[in-house]
Amino acid sequence: MTSSSNIVKADTSSTPEATAVTNSDQTAAKDWGNQLITKVQLQNSEGKTQDSFDPYDTIRAYWEFATPKGGVNENDTITVKVPDQLVITGDVTAPQPVTEIPGGKQIGTATLNKTARTVTVTFNSYAANKSKTGPVTGSFYVSTSWNLNLVQEHQKVPIDWNVNGAATSNTESTGSASVGQAAVTDPNEILYKYGSYVENGDIIQWTVRVNYKGETIHDAVYNDTLGKNQTLLNDTDHPITVNSATADHATGNITNDVDNKFADIKATPTKEGFTVNFGNDDLTKTAIITYYTKIVNLDDKSSSYSNTGDLLSNKDELQNITINQPNTTLGSDAHDGDQVTSIMGHKIWNVPAGTKIPDSVTINLIQNGNSVTPLASKTVTADTNWSYVFNNLPKYDSAGNLYNYTVQETPVAGFTSIPDLTSHDITNVLSKLKVTKVWNDGNDKYSQRPKSVIVAAYGPGIPATNYVSLSEKNNWTYTWGNLPSNGNWSVSEIGYNKTGYDSNDDGTVWWSGPENYIASQPINNSNDLDKTITNTLTTTFKVTKKWEDTNHESSRPTEVKVELYANGKDTGKSATLNSDNYWSYTFGSKNDLPKFDADKNEITYTAEETTDLGDYTVTPGKPNADDTEQTIINTYNKSTRNFTVNKVWNDNGNTKRPDNISVQLIKDEDTPVGDPVTITPDANDKWTYTWNDLDKNDESGNPIHYSVAEVKVPGYDSQPVVSDDDTNATITNTLKTTDNTHLQVSKTWSDDNNKDNIRPDYVTVNLLKDGTKVDSVKLNDSNSWKHDFIGLDKDAKYTISEDPVDSYTTTIDDSVPTDVKIINTHTPTTTTTPTENTTNLNVTKVWSDDNNKDNLRPNKVTVHLFKNGTEVDKADLSESNNWAHEFTGLDKSAKYSVTEDKVADYTTNIDSTDASNVQIINTHTPKTTTTPDDKTNLNVTKRWSDNNNQDKLRPDHVTVHLLKNGTEVDSATLNAANNWNHNFTGLDKTATYTITEDKVDSYTTNIDSTSSTNVQITNTHTPTTTTTTDDKTNLTVKKSWNDQNNQDKLRPSQVTIHLLKNGTIIGQPITLSSLNAWSYTWNDLDKNGKYTVQENTVPDYSSSQNVVDGVITITNTHNVTKTPGNPGTPTIPGGNTDTPGGSLTGNNGGNGDQTNTGNGGGSDTTTDYTPANPMVPSPIYQNNDSKNSLLPQTGSKDANIIYSILGFLILGFIAIFTIKRKQA
Repeated sequence: MTSSSNIVKADTSSTPEATAVTNSDQTAAKDWGNQLITKVQLQNSEGKTQDSFDPYDTIRAYWEFATPKGGVNENDTITVKVPDQLVITGDVTAPQPVTEIPGGKQIGTATLNKTARTVTVTFNSYAANKSKTGPVTGSFYVSTSWNLNLVQEHQKVPIDWNVNGAATSNTESTGSASVGQAAVTDPNEILYKYGSYVENGDIIQWTVRVNYKGETIHDAVYNDTLGKNQTLLNDTDHPITVNSATADHATGNITNDVDNKFADIKATPTKEGFTVNFGNDDLTKTAIITYYTKIVNLDDKSSSYSNTGDLLSNKDELQNITINQPNTTLGSDAHDGDQVTSIMGHKIWNVPAGTKIPDSVTINLIQNGNSVTPLASKTVTADTNWSYVFNNLPKYDSAGNLYNYTVQETPVAGFTSIPDLTSHDITNVLSKLKVTKVWNDGNDKYSQRPKSVIVAAYGPGIPATNYVSLSEKNNWTYTWGNLPSNGNWSVSEIGYNKTGYDSNDDGTVWWSGPENYIASQPINNSNDLDKTITNTLTTTFKVTKKWEDTNHESSRPTEVKVELYANGKDTGKSATLNSDNYWSYTFGSKNDLPKFDADKNEITYTAEETTDLGDYTVTPGKPNADDTEQTIINTYNKSTRNFTVNKVWNDNGNTKRPDNISVQLIKDEDTPVGDPVTITPDANDKWTYTWNDLDKNDESGNPIHYSVAEVKVPGYDSQPVVSDDDTNATITNTLKTTDNTHLQVSKTWSDDNNKDNIRPDYVTVNLLKDGTKVDSVKLNDSNSWKHDFIGLDKDAKYTISEDPVDSYTTTIDDSVPTDVKIINTHTPTTTTTPTENTTNLNVTKVWSDDNNKDNLRPNKVTVHLFKNGTEVDKADLSESNNWAHEFTGLDKSAKYSVTEDKVADYTTNIDSTDASNVQIINTHTPKTTTTPDDKTNLNVTKRWSDNNNQDKLRPDHVTVHLLKNGTEVDSATLNAANNWNHNFTGLDKTATYTITEDKVDSYTTNIDSTSSTNVQITNTHTPTTTTTTDDKTNLTVKKSWNDQNNQDKLRPSQVTIHLLKNGTIIGQPITLSSLNAWSYTWNDLDKNGKYTVQENTVPDYSSSQNVVDGVITITNTHNVTKTPGNPGTPTIPGGNTDTPGGSLTGNNGGNGDQTNTGNGGGSDTTTDYTPANPMVPSPIYQNNDSKNSLLPQTGSKDANIIYSILGFLILGFIAIFTIKRKQA
């Protein structure tokens, strides 16, 4: 280390700040000059201080500094001068980081000015803030080399740092250094190159020495590869020259020949650099190649610039050299990847003569040991003398760490590869195959190990050969040498000897793997030719199930699953125990259960039962002494349990919350347990109830699942949730929002007041949301055959379906989507005929309230029957009995009358004109407004013509589309649940609406607009199948209408047909309607019978039958009438010649069934006459619905005449009353 007294100091006369180191309170940036420098040194490229450097060594000029007392400000600077003895090749204008000592945190940046030869450090805010509380220490350096214009070899040079103060007195500072001697050129040198910066440091001149040794090189070729950030120059000022030269090995001097032997040899530029081909003649002289490259990253120069040269002889890589020419850098020489290196090597075959070697091999370049992903690969052949080179490889990573490069060969079958880490050559020899036997049996703890095993080596297409014995004598290992080079070799264990050490010893050889051992597949020990075979001792483990349940087999499960554990860890092995295997299983029976684990520790096995056995307690039991057996005991204990329900209200404290709720306990989803319980809140407003001592299991021992159902709370949505542990349930009731809607369904019975006494006690109706069932309810007398589904989603489409009702046909009217009506129809087969001494009295309710517009109509009305002034009977009238009742078996000699309980908001008029047919009319004048006249509706109905779906092709649903002025605006799904019907409502009267239907496979479609508000779609399929047996037959009936497309609107919606066998009615009557395409087929009829059909009389129609091919067609004909001039005027008997006998709309006598089932029934004021007695009018009725039940005729024929006169008088009174009302 040079003494600080030798440091060349700065000229203080020209430095204004040199008089003192003072702190500045000014915020303006200050240049501290070199005052803050505390140490200066010359260091090598690794940052170590040296006092001697050879002429071409890399030298670091290093400065340390410390901030003054009081600190510095942001943007203050330090400026120092680089000693003249060091060369500067260019500016460094990009700010380089300056870091703190210690810690490495950045405290500023530095730049280098080549012309001024100065380094300027600028402090940042971190340095400014920290320096106010204590000194901040940092360092920076310039990476350079000797300026050979100012220094000479063997010279001790003073270094002019131009600093003052602490740096001059620091004993670690460098004051002077020696210049060493350049090494004399090696006389055996074949290839060398070097570079120097010229023309202001932006161009590098490169010099290549070829064959300094002067030996004979055949077919010599030189390839030059440029490094990064350079471009090759080849112009007049910067030519590529090739000169012959004479070398003096004694002095190391080289002189270009005046007579250039290589004047005709030219360089050929390539993509990577250039090539010089010295021709086919042998190269015996030294050659000097000179060329130039231009630096292209002038704005941010690299720390060094690299070039690589390769000398080849007969295509064989003879020599390779890489040069990294240092550049002047500032800050941190972090080896940022600018420096490169090269790897050159040869493939060497060290094999006996005549050995077949491959035509080529692949050499992989490995960086830092990453053999999984080689950095590069080359294919080498004998054509290049098996040589390879990898050029321009980065020397350092981004952190400045040196890369480690090695080469590996892609394995060649039959050869062992031996790499040389120094020369990067790879030598291949013929394969040697080593095998080692390892025993995993606790050092033969259980004395099961054989004396020896027999292994064999084999390769592809080569049978197992070279049998050898492995035993303690050869330490259980063997190596085969000089194996043929044409195979990938493997080993196999093929036998063992229990008592002998090899096949020649006494003892029996067993040609299989060792008994009671598991043999592993041979494992490669990081080498395909070094294999290990491990044999692990096996064991067995038997698990047995024991039942302690006094043979209560009905409680036992059919099977139990057990899992095997090794040292407490699941092995993944399981078994099923059942009566078929006597509730026992042995693991390892196939010699596959290891006794020791991979770490050679002995394994303790246990079994665990995974099946939940409900009422059984499980006792696992401990394995036996040698850990080979275990018994699991299951003890039966009948147990009970509790179940709790909790109520949660999600209604923001709704004051209309009910005082109590009813909850039903249910087991196994569908079986009620006891009666519903009533739950009320406790003092803490907790709604809870607990059922105690419930059965935990059923009679078969299966666990019982409990749940709850709540009696619906109006205005709330109820959601019961059972806990995961099945011990309690929580019912959350959420108050329905105003965005919800409702759907009311009501039941009407059309069965002559249950005359045949077959009406069920209840029916089940289902609520479907978008076609999916979401709720159901039972309708019965107690709820007046009505139910209102509330809290429904307004945006969803809801429909109603009904479970089938025996002996009834079902019609669902959903023309009002929120008020669905279900009509169940049954035509009675029994009659109640008055006798000579008895009579009947029929009472009928008529509502005159604009179809209950104000929603005031009650659910039922009670009527009372009086005999001679004394009440003898009463009946409830409601929709369920069509608001009608017949009192039968009455005394003919008595006088009967009817009264009615008061109906609020209605006036009552009892018409007893016909003593046996009393009509009670309740009138209410609505106060609500009607629907705007600018709206209409369109009802679409589906009709199937497919012989009652004989071929089973009818789909579950069809989709129809509503088009407004040709554009689709809505759609609906028709299905059996909505009786294949939908009503589009709220339509604009001024628009044109049409209907289309999606295609129905195997059917033709006809769309018929029967009126402005009704569309009928008929889908037709002609059946192709018949299903009869030799002793059975079928019979089909079809209905045909001859009424000019129902012009008078008298056609009923359905007709009733009876089947007769040999003249006697059999079975239940059937109904024909548009829903079954007016067709029905009876199947499986006795072939020996004679079958006919009979139709109930259809009013206003005549009937005829025609039989063709076993199909009976009933044609109903109606002669179309002319419209009367005043339809409000009663028809005078005999006055209407177009309709003799009048309209058959009553049942006041005559022959046959005359119930009105048509699509109208006349105007609201038309008086109709019966065909049996045209002088007797039938009762006036309102045409709000078509379900009119008229009273039977009673009394004698003479009385009928009197009644007729009275009828006309009443009609006249009504006409006068009507006229006066209109005048009023």
